[in-house]
Amino acid sequence: MSQNIVALDLGSGQITGALVVYDENTGTCRVRHAVRQQCPAVSACYILDFDRAARAVSAVLRQLCEAASFAPTVVVGLRGGFLSFRRSGGTQSIESKNSVITSKDVRAALDNSVPESLDENLEVVNLLPQSFTIDGKTGIQKPEGLVGNFLEAETFLSCALSTHLSNLNRVMTAAGYEDFEAVPTVLALCDSLVKPEEKQAGVLLLDLGAANSSAALYHKGLLEGAWEIPLGADLLVQEVAEVLQNDLKSARETMRQHPYGEDEVMDDLLDEAALHMMQKIKRELLQGSLAYIKYPPRHVVLTGGGSGLAAKNAAEKVFSVRRARLAGHDDLIADSEELTAPQYTSALSLALHSQRHGGPALGSVAEKTGGFLGRVLAKLGLN
Repeated sequence: MSQNIVALDLGSGQITGALVVYDENTGTCRVRHAVRQQCPAVSACYILDFDRAARAVSAVLRQLCEAASFAPTVVVGLRGGFLSFRRSGGTQSIESKNSVITSKDVRAALDNSVPESLDENLEVVNLLPQSFTIDGKTGIQKPEGLVGNFLEAETFLSCALSTHLSNLNRVMTAAGYEDFEAVPTVLALCDSLVKPEEKQAGVLLLDLGAANSSAALYHKGLLEGAWEIPLGADLLVQEVAEVLQNDLKSARETMRQHPYGEDEVMDDLLDEAALHMMQKIKRELLQGSLAYIKYPPRHVVLTGGGSGLAAKNAAEKVFSVRRARLAGHDDLIADSEELTAPQYTSALSLALHSQRHGGPALGSVAEKTGGFLGRVLAKLGLN
């Protein structure tokens, strides 16, 4: 039995997609096809031109689905400034006679972690259980079946503006795919690229795009914060262009012709530009969250089209970490080597996340919060 998974990542002016096939008999995933298409009508999941975006999404999906042996599951990554993240918690009193905690109790505690005061313009798109507490005993991972009187759930919520979700849903419907999963891309990247020991030690994931970046911070194994940052590798290109007195297109071509490590003068320029880029990203993190100030990371994991050796070296200096590393999916089984290239990392992470955690298709992503929670809980086997 096989499962076809098609994943879409809507980035800064481009759409990237991948087809991954999961084989239940061997328990392996194989990358069968990948597509990258320029599309100025999208910007980090913001839809700027409905018709052009719908045509581009339809074209990418058609190419990927033609390579699938049967109808695939479709997952779309969410990224951009319309996303927000927060830690939360919910409680539930155990009322059964024998005080055994049931899936219904767990479901209620998770459901109660969504604040009643949540802005009516926001939708919960992901609810990540982090840990549970039973009668004061912390660090419990699976409370169902245990005995207790009072259950507390610690969760991490991902929320999105409903208007932008509606636009995305309309584009997907116009492309012929009304039912699809929607997952914050940064969570999928954390799930597949960050090692458990890094999460325990304290790690910052940085997904560097062109105009936008995503970040996530772990401390003692728990997700402390996540951010969508309106900065990316375009900053590096702009600085190179200024020094070389070129336009952006010429600067990109010069950078392409002189990969890092092949020209000492160009390496020095890229190092300096990457340092300035990382400093700006760090300032955004310091201004945007107390979590980063409270739990400075010991490691940095970099991915995305803007990552590279210059960004890695700059991250080690700016964030003062023990180690920074570049992460990707070059260890995946693939029909050809180019299918696991860095530009496909996000799409591949989304596909792997869907295979591991996906449930029923989300359908209209513009539904109310309650509908989202029902589907999220179904993924967790609690509905």
